[in-house]
Amino acid sequence: MAQKQEIDIGLSIYNKENKDLTYTIVDKKEMNGILHYLIESRARASTGSIYLSEYAIKERFNILKESDLNVETKPSVSNLYSKITDSVNKES
Repeated sequence: MAQKQEIDIGLSIYNKENKDLTYTIVDKKEMNGILHYLIESRARASTGSIYLSEYAIKERFNILKESDLNVETKPSVSNLYSKITDSVNKES
């Protein structure tokens, strides 16, 4: 039987669909035979914390690498503004 690969506590992850949504894994717990991770939002206006299964984490999130942190990051509003202006410029 294959050994489960666990994600380390303290690791930062981001949502695949919206890279502005970043979270930190703060705890893990086995519930109903499935490993779950407690994640907390890294946003200033924190949405709190939630448990997600290991399958949901692997399907919906990527691990945030240190090289990703070194890149100058824009606030979420700035990223949204960039997307809007880019789409308007393409239509022009």
